[in-house]
Amino acid sequence: MKKKKENKIEEFNYVGFTTWLNKILQNSLPENTKAVNFNIYEEPQPYIYGIQFVATSSFDLNNDDWACDEIFSSNENMYFFTNKNGWENALQEVEENVKLYLKKEESSILKKYDGIGLGFVDGDLIIVYRK
Repeated sequence: MKKKKENKIEEFNYVGFTTWLNKILQNSLPENTKAVNFNIYEEPQPYIYGIQFVATSSFDLNNDDWACDEIFSSNENMYFFTNKNGWENALQEVEENVKLYLKKEESSILKKYDGIGLGFVDGDLIIVYRK
């Protein structure tokens, strides 16, 4: 009997992250998308984090609740990674890699929206781009 292979979650990998994101972006986001957000979750397993991609129908620099106006979500299709240096370091890692992605040509699909944010679902948002 074959033993089922466990999916090993590794440290943040830019190529893996962009492959995941580009696959999501192959399909058009809803027409009324105003902004996008990268929701970060702390998983039950120690040192494991998940990133969920959402599109929203609003964007407001003065009120983080815009990120709750979801009109599209990657749902359970998340990018998982491990970071043993704490949640602050995990957040910084996501921020650096999203900013790196936004410097690339392929990010033009995201830059057409009013704003791009990221953050833990129970925390403050970091705005990494605004039109």
